[in-house]
Amino acid sequence: MDIWSRFITRRQAERETESENAWRHYVLLRVHEIPGLTAQERRAIIPAAYHACSDGQLPLWSRERRGAAALVLALLFALMGCAGLLWFVNRGVRTGLGSWLVSHVPAEGLGTSVHTQALITVPLIGLGALLIRFPISMRILRSALGDGSRVAWGLPYATVPLLAIILVGCPWAAATIADAYASWPTGWNILIVLDIVFGAVLVRLMLVVDVWIRSVRPAPWNRGDDEVIRSLFLSTVYLYRSRGYWDTPSEIAYLRNHIDAGARRVENNRVPLRAVRFRERALRTEIRHKHAKLAEQLRLHSRSLAQVHSLSDYDRVCDSLRAGLLAAVSSDWDELLRHAPELTAASQLRRAANRLTGPAVLVGAGLLIPLLPGVGPVPGDSVRILLLASGALALLPAATTDLARSNVQGALDKALFSKDQI
Repeated sequence: MDIWSRFITRRQAERETESENAWRHYVLLRVHEIPGLTAQERRAIIPAAYHACSDGQLPLWSRERRGAAALVLALLFALMGCAGLLWFVNRGVRTGLGSWLVSHVPAEGLGTSVHTQALITVPLIGLGALLIRFPISMRILRSALGDGSRVAWGLPYATVPLLAIILVGCPWAAATIADAYASWPTGWNILIVLDIVFGAVLVRLMLVVDVWIRSVRPAPWNRGDDEVIRSLFLSTVYLYRSRGYWDTPSEIAYLRNHIDAGARRVENNRVPLRAVRFRERALRTEIRHKHAKLAEQLRLHSRSLAQVHSLSDYDRVCDSLRAGLLAAVSSDWDELLRHAPELTAASQLRRAANRLTGPAVLVGAGLLIPLLPGVGPVPGDSVRILLLASGALALLPAATTDLARSNVQGALDKALFSKDQI
């Protein structure tokens, strides 16, 4: 940390000290809240957890710059996406590809200026971004307006302005469109659906870019086991703190998000590969395989958490994570991976196939249902846009064939019902 202190201002140095003190206080406080630990085990966990959560990370100002870079890249992507959406609904929908996707386009188009369309697009994209992260956004708002216990975990300075834009912009957009047309035009249906889907995709893209930028060059003093210890420590602490809410679905979903996020960090950890030469491909594969097995074991804990039926079931998950934390602190990988599922090429291929099956069925149904006999051109356009948008959204979480089946059936019923009304 000394070399970084030579190039930062006094204010930045004070903030670094405040961050370190906050993490030291947090680790000391939370370790004593984990039941079933001996004094020796607590003395072993405290320095390892503190290094993994604070000392092993990049300085605060460096992390903030990387987060700002991820936000700038996401905003650039948002600007390009807005321009692409506006071009499609004004010009592209009349090209060969656009006419194939949307067969019924009004001759008058959207009938408003590009400036007005852009202003309407912004709150709609924000609405899609808020919907895809609605539970997390509400937790951030409650924390920002309440005791502030989870402000550091979220981004209240981004969520509050976004909510203000949505609350003001969406009613204004609806009033503007309603005043301009006697009937709702097809072009606005397309633009609204694409804006909401694009906002949801934008949130996921920003998270991916942020993780990628942070993983490009981790802190040089980061240890190979720091990410494992950090993920297990935070997951264990969160589970024991929420023990009184074990039967609350929203709290279980919150805990599962933390465990799954820790599994992704463990699986994508590049620090252990620093000491491996480029030509040592077998050793590199072995290290990645161990971290992938541990990540899959964390995901199994997440799935087990969703199936708890009693407090004893919840305690078993907590005790298992606590045992994993102790094994990680002592660098006992044999104990850490004793009950981990075996990963093979077939299992990884099956996992990828399960993730892509639902979106593939949705996209295929969106292309085929409008071509079926008995489906009119206007309902067919709505069905196509609906299913293609659902296919894009299904790629974000883990898609299932049940989701695909329900969307296809509902879209087909809608199209045939509209045909009967014509």
